Amino acid sequence: MSETREAAKRLCHWADESGLKALPHHGQVIELKKGKQSQHVRLSRAEDGWFWLWEPFRTEQDVWETEKGLSMGQERDMVRRVLAVLEIAEAGEKVT
Repeated sequence: MSETREAAKRLCHWADESGLKALPHHGQVIELKKGKQSQHVRLSRAEDGWFWLWEPFRTEQDVWETEKGLSMGQERDMVRRVLAVLEIAEAGEKVT
């Protein structure tokens, strides 16, 4: 089994341990969900190895950018970061 597939399995395992629902998609993309909120991450190759990337976003200049997350092998910490993002209340959401 490939190292990227193993990394994806580790990410899904740690997501499950953290109470997140992991939904695999094509292209080494995994959607992590908590309630109504979700965050997509993907594995991408860079010069210095494989990295988890955050979901692409559009800048004020109308350009799509991605933000590099953690390197492959740090799936547990990547899940912790995603969980922290998903715990931020959505605009207009009531916080108790």
